[in-house]
Amino acid sequence: MYISEKIAEIVTAVEDLPPSASEATRRCILDAVSAAVTGQGTPGGKAARDGAVSTWGSGSVPVWLSSARSTEVGAAFANSAAVAMLDIDDGHRAAAGHPGASIVPAVLAAVHADPTLAPRAVTAVAIGYEVGLRIAASRDIRTLDTVITGRWCGQGAAAAVGWLKRMSPRVIAEAVAAAGSVAPIMAVAEFTEVGNHVKEAIPHATANGLASLHLAQSGFLAPLDILDDARVFSGSTLLDGLCEDWMIESCYFKPYSCCRWIHAPIDGLMKIVADRNLSFGDITKIRIDTFGKAMTLNNQAAPKSLEAAQFSIPFCLGVLATRGPEALVPMTDLDLLKDPKVLSFASLVEVFFDSEMDSYFPSAVPSRISVSCGDETYSETVMAPLGEPSNPMGWDALFGKFHALASSHLESQQEAGLRRALDDMRMGDLAPLLSELARPAIEPDK
Repeated sequence: MYISEKIAEIVTAVEDLPPSASEATRRCILDAVSAAVTGQGTPGGKAARDGAVSTWGSGSVPVWLSSARSTEVGAAFANSAAVAMLDIDDGHRAAAGHPGASIVPAVLAAVHADPTLAPRAVTAVAIGYEVGLRIAASRDIRTLDTVITGRWCGQGAAAAVGWLKRMSPRVIAEAVAAAGSVAPIMAVAEFTEVGNHVKEAIPHATANGLASLHLAQSGFLAPLDILDDARVFSGSTLLDGLCEDWMIESCYFKPYSCCRWIHAPIDGLMKIVADRNLSFGDITKIRIDTFGKAMTLNNQAAPKSLEAAQFSIPFCLGVLATRGPEALVPMTDLDLLKDPKVLSFASLVEVFFDSEMDSYFPSAVPSRISVSCGDETYSETVMAPLGEPSNPMGWDALFGKFHALASSHLESQQEAGLRRALDDMRMGDLAPLLSELARPAIEPDK
């Protein structure tokens, strides 16, 4: 039996989740919805919505917080784009990627299409994380040409929705194999410095995973031995403890809308300024010593788009210093790109490779920040930025993040209604959340 078949057999035998995994899954759903509230109103989110309807057609499944309706695949694509667009969605250290932006929209689209599936939704999401994250983690991340999420999240989406709809092990195995075989390559991922809406190809991979599931149902055969190549995948990582040691319990959450690899410098700069009662205006130079993958970010001091800004350590520190941390939750103000104070501060930042920091990746994403104020220099090493399992964001922090994201993009009554629905979801009732997500967004009076 091939590994893809073993995975499918184990997955289909799952009946429910342990309480700790169920709790973790509900936090991930909250976080994905929070990210989508703001992401759906961005130019990329709107383009994904309109393009999804044009590509997959009209249907009965809502594109979240809009009047648009598409097919299950089309809505999953658009909602996935909304979650991923601002780079404030969840992730997992062992996979170096972002499962929630794919798995949560895929499962909820299926439940929107068939509300009788709602009682199975939380377990389905956990299964999608479990399969996708294990496939990602089974590779040697340090040797990969890119760690984009689109290479593996579609396989998680296929497994999640396959289990949700009670499909056979054979169908799920074929869908996982097919989704992995034709996953987005994203050849420019480690090269491009042009901000764009493709980003990590998460929506494309999500749609591909669901399409692979439909094809598998129709008898479309895939290379079932895709995960048996020991040169690429670790069989023990894929199978040992599968659906027992739930990986969704060790996801991280992001307090700022930028690449996770930038969060340690942000936390470090805030701590240095607070601990020493410094003014940002006193700073004359900043040095960041970090791991190799962080050096592959564009790190432009003057990015030309907000998407590019999400991948720049100097620019994000410039935003933090001149506008405060709230400007990063989310980073949607186009004026930031031309703000001379932001650009001036960003020009003070230099980024360097550090072999010690690099030795911790991918298990950790640390940085050491050294802040010079004239003749004085202060340093701080951050091993676990806020949101890591060892430095967690609990329910209160995640609801605080929801408010920060929703308050400027939803009218207060609609925000309150969505907040109540998320509370209901936390307690086990998904129906109110589905209803609120199907309502068009009403923006607050400016």
